[in-house]
Amino acid sequence: MFAGRGEFGRFVMSQRIRLLAEVVANRIAAGEVVERPASAVKELVENSLDAGAKKVEISVERGGRSLIRVTDDGHGMGPEDALLALERHATSKIRDASDLLKIQTFGFRGEALPSIASVSRFTLRTREPEALEGTEVVIDGGKIVRAGSAGCPAGTSIEVRQLFAHVPGRRKFLRTEETEWGHIEHGVKLAALARPDVGWVLRRDGAVFWQDTARKDLEERLAAVFGRDWRGSLLPVDVRDGGMHLHGYIGRPGVNRATRAEQILFVNSRPVQSGSLNAALLEGYHNALMRGRFPITVLFLAMDPSGVDVNVHPSKREVRFRQDGDVRRFVSGAVAEVLRGGSVGPLPMPTMTTNGFTPSMTLSPMAHQPAVTLPAREPMAAAVTGGSLELAVESTPGIPAGWRFLGIVDHLYLVAEKEGGVVLIDQHAAHERILFEQLLRQVAQEEVHGQKLLYPVTMEFSPLQASFLKDRVEQLAKVGLGISSLGGNAFLVDALPPRIRTLAVEEFVRGVVADLETGGTGTRKDRKLSEEVIAKTVIKANDRLNEAEALRLMADLLACELPYTCPHGRPTMILLSKGELEKKFGRAG
Repeated sequence: MFAGRGEFGRFVMSQRIRLLAEVVANRIAAGEVVERPASAVKELVENSLDAGAKKVEISVERGGRSLIRVTDDGHGMGPEDALLALERHATSKIRDASDLLKIQTFGFRGEALPSIASVSRFTLRTREPEALEGTEVVIDGGKIVRAGSAGCPAGTSIEVRQLFAHVPGRRKFLRTEETEWGHIEHGVKLAALARPDVGWVLRRDGAVFWQDTARKDLEERLAAVFGRDWRGSLLPVDVRDGGMHLHGYIGRPGVNRATRAEQILFVNSRPVQSGSLNAALLEGYHNALMRGRFPITVLFLAMDPSGVDVNVHPSKREVRFRQDGDVRRFVSGAVAEVLRGGSVGPLPMPTMTTNGFTPSMTLSPMAHQPAVTLPAREPMAAAVTGGSLELAVESTPGIPAGWRFLGIVDHLYLVAEKEGGVVLIDQHAAHERILFEQLLRQVAQEEVHGQKLLYPVTMEFSPLQASFLKDRVEQLAKVGLGISSLGGNAFLVDALPPRIRTLAVEEFVRGVVADLETGGTGTRKDRKLSEEVIAKTVIKANDRLNEAEALRLMADLLACELPYTCPHGRPTMILLSKGELEKKFGRAG
């Protein structure tokens, strides 16, 4: 290789670029593939599943620092394949570049085993079912110490001892044993959810920590992972369209978390992370989810493998979709359809335990969060006019059968009786939901008529906002906000949405525009804008309702498409069940 011409025009040879030794190259690859003990467990478990295993056993000592052992009853390997599997980029999963477009296995690069073997004391024992003897390969820091025949059961067993012993810089950055164990447990249970048909045993420091036999369906495996009470906070999903199938479970409205830790997603049975799917879930939940909160999900998306790119990241957790918009619309639509399906009800009352609230449904017993969080009431964005209350709701004759209005507590909560317990209704959140759905219907039917201002207001925006606004004048008009361009960055506001009672026109419009800028596409933007309008028209928390008004509010709420949360995701009603009442009064047997 030539670097350039010397002083007398002659080429000089560069000695600065060299090929790395195989051991060094493997250790560099290990830095990408094996980030921590859980990464090694994940790669070995996926190899077992790809080998057709029906039972997988995982043993871990000291959080994976001392020992990781994964044993399976898969098809095993012969002597030649056992040695070849430890070479980089040796794989049985693909033959040419076109196979990358239709990957259906967990592994395909041929990097995991040599990478793990290069940074540990590694032992592979394997036997094909029909073979009389098996093969054992022992590697220390990437160098083969022994390779030969050995007696062993059919299948494959891999021991990884002293992970990162040959890379002390990596080893010292490992977290505590408890933290590393938590990541391992989480990864194993994700694999168990992906493959209910496989039996699992997980051992920690010699003792069985969790195990489950092969199951016929996902529901049985969910019970084994989350406990028998898992179903109470989730709704089933099973939607098909255009070659895509979404099934699994999502959290009921109001059951959510502050992080995405319990947002579990699979694509073609592979646990994944996807910005597109995250966005689709938020769009599907939209007005059933508070801002800054995330849904609980265990969802499986099945689709044509050629439409998914899993070769994005060394960990193979991130995926991209070739028809990203179609996938996003399908998932968000499926979630919204389930939430509108009428199979939900008032949220259960949070149950007190000795530690506070009920612990969350989680893959790891380490993390505990409130099962239902009731945030502090947010201040209103603008005041409504004082005086007597006039409910701008659509009357629905009567309360549904099985419901009975009892009274009002502190001018804030309606109390009702229904079969199974007592329901508390937040009148503020209930009115938000009623107005929200009414406005959305009017927007869809193009029936919103703005209130003309006696004195139109001229406003100046930044060049960026002005450009944004010019493209959205028609959209704003759909919710009754009359705004037109005067040229340059100036706009004239001559109408406000119905029921807006504010003199701070400019503040209101700037708030709407800022909120709209952060919206999504299509219906999502209409909903974002509707929320901003509704926030300025709802009942004050302490407005007084008489019995007739309370009955009408309750009837209109129960007639809503999604009556159990306000547009911001807060619960509109909470159920105090008969069983909980009996416990409170010491009557439960």
